[in-house]
Amino acid sequence: MATDFKKNPGRTGKEGRPDRAGKTGKKGAGKKGRTPRTGAGRADKSGETAYGRLKKALEPYQKTLETNPEDAAAWAGKGSVFLRHRMYKDSLKAYEKALEIEPENPAYLYEKGFALLQLNREKDALQTFDRLLGIKQDHDKAWNLKTSVLCRLGQHEKALAASENALASNPKLAGAWHAKGTVLSDLGRYEEAITAYDAALKINPNLARAWEGKAFALYSLDRPVEAAIAYDSALKINPDNAKTRVGKAMVHLKLGKYKKALEPCNKAISIKPDLAEAWYCKGMILAGLEKNDEALGAFERALRIRPDYPGARQARNSISSKLGIDFDEEEDEKETEEEKPRARRSFWTRKEPTSEIVKRSRGQEREQRGGAKRGEGTRKGPKGEGAKKSGWERKEPKGEGTKKSGWARKEPKGEGMDKSRGQERRQRRKVVRKNLGKGGEKKK
Repeated sequence: MATDFKKNPGRTGKEGRPDRAGKTGKKGAGKKGRTPRTGAGRADKSGETAYGRLKKALEPYQKTLETNPEDAAAWAGKGSVFLRHRMYKDSLKAYEKALEIEPENPAYLYEKGFALLQLNREKDALQTFDRLLGIKQDHDKAWNLKTSVLCRLGQHEKALAASENALASNPKLAGAWHAKGTVLSDLGRYEEAITAYDAALKINPNLARAWEGKAFALYSLDRPVEAAIAYDSALKINPDNAKTRVGKAMVHLKLGKYKKALEPCNKAISIKPDLAEAWYCKGMILAGLEKNDEALGAFERALRIRPDYPGARQARNSISSKLGIDFDEEEDEKETEEEKPRARRSFWTRKEPTSEIVKRSRGQEREQRGGAKRGEGTRKGPKGEGAKKSGWERKEPKGEGTKKSGWARKEPKGEGMDKSRGQERRQRRKVVRKNLGKGGEKKK
């Protein structure tokens, strides 16, 4: 499976800087200029943290800008440091400051375009590269990055023309040959893509992404053995590329070597757990091993990472039908529930019977007690004298032996009870008057 060039464009920048083309042991790929992805607080072998290295690298530019805030080179230097530490937003701000001072500097425009590309702002990046190429038409690296921008935007024919312009400016630019191969591969022109990748590898045999692109083209042409060799070459250069591992697993899968395919697939997941393609690949392998329950879980994981993954959805539905699970119906039910949420009942609301049998039995009970059926004047009828009932009582006539509601308020019984309550009230009034008479006023 080829590296997604549209998402991870190659870069051929200045020497001494970490760029994707120089990950192979060339200048810019050493430990000195690179920042480990293990966090700003973790120290390297020298005991220095990433934050410490960043602060140290920025210090000379900060001092220059304190004395001269209009120094464009100092702003560009800050931008370069931020780029090395993958702080693309800060880098973009620094290069924009530099361009305010020197608006037509090709180097600053190129770096700004690269930062925008890393921030997935393709349209802004395209405008920046067009502006740069208007100043310097033969800027091969700008044409190369413009190719990747157009690829991301799905404009493959324009991307192919941009790669041709890059090669016209510099035929020995390996990144441009790789870019051309990727565009041709996206267009389904795999034989031509292999020719372009071979040209890139002739210039730079250690260009891992060119080996990966060639492997994918061979795989697409149903040449799995050659594809496996190309993937192995890519992994020798860059063993930590999860997509390359997935590509190798897919080759073994195509050859029917399911157990052998599982190892690179699991390795890819350990490198990048949120790679949907790796989980899809694992699901296909497990399905081939007839472990349908585990395969279903892998496809579900792929869809959680990327819900719009058609291959994973189709494979999941195929496996689920074998297991007797219909995900489409479950999804429809979920959508219906979301569209029509259930009305929440009050805690005190009594649930009325919905079954016809229960309704009839209730009606018969009322008739036996001498009351009317529901709907025959019992609901919201006119209330006469003494018709008002307690708030907790049911609105049903009570016959002999009728069980009272558990919520019914107890009413006072008999005249004696009324007299005793009246006496208590009168006694309390006397005590209050007595207290008022003693103190002149009631104590607070």
